[in-house]
Amino acid sequence: MTTDWDEIKRLAADFQKVQLSSTLQRLSERNCIEVVSLLVEKGLLEIIYTNDGKEYLTPDHLSTEIQDELYINGGRVNLTEVSKTVNVDLTKVTAAANRIANKSKDVHLILGQLINEDYLQRVALEINEKLIQAGEISAANLAEQYDLPADFILQKIIEKNLGKTIHGKRDPTDSKVFFTQTYISRCKAKIRGALAALSRPTPIASILGQCKIKDKIFYALIDEITFDGSVTSKMSGAQYIPNVYKKAQNEWVTSLFKQNGYVQHDTLSHFGISDTKAFIQRQLPNEELVHLEKCTVGKRFVEQLEAAIDECISSASYLDVTTILPSDLSQGDIEKLLEMAVKPTVARSILILETTILTHTFLDRLVAPAKQIMEQNVKKSIESGKYQQYLAEKLSSGRPVGAQEGTGDSKTDRREERRRKAAAGKGGGGTQGRETKTKSTKKHYRGGGGEKGGAFDSDSDDNGRVSKKKNASTIELITVKEIVGVIESSLDSDDLCYLAKDIALHFYPQLSKEALQTAQQVFEASLQNSTQNRRQTHAALQEKLNNLIGDVRLYEKGLKLFPTDVQQQLIKYLLKTLGTDIANELFFYVATECSLNYSTSTLTTEQRNSIMQECNQEYKAALMALNKSISGQSVDDFLSASESALQECSMILKKIDKKKDRSLILGHKHGLLEQLANCTDPALVLHLACLVIFTISTQCMLHASGRHVAAILAFLQPQLQQDQSQLLTQYHDLVLKVLTVAEDDEEGKEKVLSQLGDLMPKIKDVASSFKKSATSIE
Repeated sequence: MTTDWDEIKRLAADFQKVQLSSTLQRLSERNCIEVVSLLVEKGLLEIIYTNDGKEYLTPDHLSTEIQDELYINGGRVNLTEVSKTVNVDLTKVTAAANRIANKSKDVHLILGQLINEDYLQRVALEINEKLIQAGEISAANLAEQYDLPADFILQKIIEKNLGKTIHGKRDPTDSKVFFTQTYISRCKAKIRGALAALSRPTPIASILGQCKIKDKIFYALIDEITFDGSVTSKMSGAQYIPNVYKKAQNEWVTSLFKQNGYVQHDTLSHFGISDTKAFIQRQLPNEELVHLEKCTVGKRFVEQLEAAIDECISSASYLDVTTILPSDLSQGDIEKLLEMAVKPTVARSILILETTILTHTFLDRLVAPAKQIMEQNVKKSIESGKYQQYLAEKLSSGRPVGAQEGTGDSKTDRREERRRKAAAGKGGGGTQGRETKTKSTKKHYRGGGGEKGGAFDSDSDDNGRVSKKKNASTIELITVKEIVGVIESSLDSDDLCYLAKDIALHFYPQLSKEALQTAQQVFEASLQNSTQNRRQTHAALQEKLNNLIGDVRLYEKGLKLFPTDVQQQLIKYLLKTLGTDIANELFFYVATECSLNYSTSTLTTEQRNSIMQECNQEYKAALMALNKSISGQSVDDFLSASESALQECSMILKKIDKKKDRSLILGHKHGLLEQLANCTDPALVLHLACLVIFTISTQCMLHASGRHVAAILAFLQPQLQQDQSQLLTQYHDLVLKVLTVAEDDEEGKEKVLSQLGDLMPKIKDVASSFKKSATSIE
């Protein structure tokens, strides 16, 4: 300090000496500028110009002024403010500040600010006061408050003064957090008190929120605190479980198991127990336990189940296991218990469906009526030809048929082979082959227990449904729906109807196989009598066709008595009715011989054409001529075509027997009289009366419809007496009047019907008492 003061005194003396010197020795301002410029050019002097260029100063002087500003501002100054104060460019100020910071360890340049050690000591004192007040402080919060980097505060202030100016302790889990021992003790006391007050599991987050303690401090101090409980984890969502709660929980679980014999897992999960099975095993180490999905049960449940199953088998009944097991068990739990309780020897005597155990004896009683239905279906299938069609399809597909193979090995003749197949198609049913044939159809069935379908072509799914695939060479002789109906009718008194479909699906393959075996046996038995049955059928059909053709011949004789125009109408009607019947019989026979299936009782023109196309070549010409003659106008052509068709069918047309014809005419007349006596319909009474009178007067039969009554009356006029003619004409007019009267004229219609009713006995009397006169036509 003395040296500096002496220097100051010397400079002051020099300054005074200059002022007192004469003007001749003083330099002008211009000369000074030139001198300074010369020194700068020669590198003897370094100067820094101000921002306005009017002044300049040396770097050392600039450093001095910066240090003065740092001192004046309390040890922390922003270089931007210094630049404005000294009127020097910021870059020059920054360069000078860097030189100052590099030379002095007590001065720091950070974020464009100069900070000296005095300022840092003051900040350390302030941090210590904050730490005492809050108990905890972090470098991040201090960096925000003092606008300084957290690392700078941590290294240059806190760590440097920790234990000296700053009285605190670093957080072991976070190096940037510091707290006092008093704060730590206070937190421990809060935690200890909160945990001691709890009697049930509580989330750690709730405890921290109540105590206003950070989770990091809690988990750091929890190991240092003695408390009567446990913390589940140090993760988010952890809980504190008091020991008193655990004790009560353990006692409750033990008591529940002793009382009920089982413990529900869901109940333990509500208590915060995650590994329920391990917990129960620890609590009940001496018990034989069975761990299920929803609960843990004691071994005694398995023993009870075994005893109940034995009793069920001995009584030949069924058992619903839900009645002796806890209601909270899932289907999987029940299945697991059944696996343990059902022994291999017992399993052969029972069937388990869902939660119900059924003995085989009980099931056999349920499905016994289904066997009767099966036998009926087998009979119908053989009679209708469906089973024979099934065998034919299997033969065509190259599959073995068993007993059906080689049934015609001894038949080598083509016609005999065809007849054997026809016999197999008829299967012995009915008196005529056409009555047992059914039209071949293809049905598409979908899966499902109640729908019809073929045999099982795929495995059952988890729900017991059966998937069925269409197979051309399969036959269903009993359906699941029929079995379900039998079972439901047998279970009317029991609460098992919901299992009817499952039971039916279980027995369906067995019954289907048994039905096929039964059908094969019945069919083989029918084949033994097929030849005899076929011969009887052939003879019956031949007799029937001879009778029909004889009737046509007799009817033709009667219609020839009429004029030509009426004859054509009667011929057309005769061929349309009796002619079609004869043709259908022959077509049905050929269809049977050729194994063609037609289930209808009559044939249309299209069906007859179809049979002609599909039958064997030997029948086609005869059938074509017969089918054409039906639509013709000649009875002779029809009779000729019928005879040819009979010959192709190995049938004989009998010769004409006039004695038999007379007996047929007489029988025909008596038949008409009988119908007339029992008839009450006015129009039909007139029709029958005309036919009776015609038959008596002409000794010929007539086949005519109601529309031909007027022509018949006109023909009979010469054979009738006048009163008979008038009566028949009057009755005919009244019948026409009834048919033409308006529908809404009920009164008029009733009046006409009343008149017809009065005349009806007279008409019947005329017909029944009519006798052939001398003028009658021979």
